[in-house]
Amino acid sequence: MMFRDIDVTNKVLDATMMKFGAVVGNVTNVDTPGYKRQEVSFETQLESEIQKNGTKNITVENLSPVTYTDRSTLSYRIDGNNVDIDKEMSELAQVKLRYDALIQRANAQIRRYTYILQNIK
Repeated sequence: MMFRDIDVTNKVLDATMMKFGAVVGNVTNVDTPGYKRQEVSFETQLESEIQKNGTKNITVENLSPVTYTDRSTLSYRIDGNNVDIDKEMSELAQVKLRYDALIQRANAQIRRYTYILQNIK
């Protein structure tokens, strides 16, 4: 498929936005008794797909980000909450950087295909 790289970038952007939502939810619930932090699983799926098929033959349909409860039996506090605000703020910064880089990549991909399609004779 001609636009496979755009499809993969789009899937990674979706996973990044899910991760952002999970981190924001964790920060929002830092003081909620009994709240357990949420996490998104995606990187291991992508890594596995790359190892299996290489970077040029990724099957986008095999990539499905999943939200799960992280360390559901662990609590940092007496109230049962397991959110570490310092870790969440660090995650938030990482997710923002990843998102910005992915947007730049997506824009570059779109510009490249636009140029190619405009110059086909």
